[in-house]
Amino acid sequence: MEKKKVIKIILFIVLILVVIFVGNIIRKMIILKDIRDKVSKYINNDNHYEKIINSSEESKTITEYYCKGNKEVMFLTTTFNDSNKERKLTQYFDGEKCNTYFETENDKVATLNSNTTPIKVLIGSNVDYNDSLWNLFYLALTTPIESVKYNNKECYFLNSEAMRECYVEKETGLTLRAIEGRVLNSDGTETDIVNEYSYEFDNVDDSIFVEPDISEYKIQENK
Repeated sequence: MEKKKVIKIILFIVLILVVIFVGNIIRKMIILKDIRDKVSKYINNDNHYEKIINSSEESKTITEYYCKGNKEVMFLTTTFNDSNKERKLTQYFDGEKCNTYFETENDKVATLNSNTTPIKVLIGSNVDYNDSLWNLFYLALTTPIESVKYNNKECYFLNSEAMRECYVEKETGLTLRAIEGRVLNSDGTETDIVNEYSYEFDNVDDSIFVEPDISEYKIQENK
């Protein structure tokens, strides 16, 4: 009799643990779907500004991207920590052709009228927005999710192999910070590559698409 009672207690505990586990998975699936639904209205927005600060032990890269209609421009500035030297790359896309301007301390080079695809910096690139229910379940199963504050904003903190230390704003579903991978340093060690994101929508001015004075650059032939 005592043995049956013990078995019932064990089964009851197991049942409670299963219910808690399933409830937690469902909670995370709901959160991930909410993030996907909220950010979807921003992904295809054709009038926005996005800034990405990419930091590692050896360098810091700031990417600023503007789009308005079929026009796009991207400013990419890399500063090397050991020398404090900068390297700049700017791309202008007018819907058909792309002009690229490259600057270092000693040189200015331009490549004009390249056949290329739009630049398209992807908003919210740290969360997989696949519509598959199985994908949603798998992400919920493998991704711890916590409610935290980041830069005074209410966020979800997601940390898994697919989304490493990713802070997602609850209100918008937009990624604010994430680890994008690791970089091999010159001394053989590895450090994280950390991206920080900021966004503005529906206020890009046409003046940002005015290109620099071409006479200041050497023209490099397209290959």
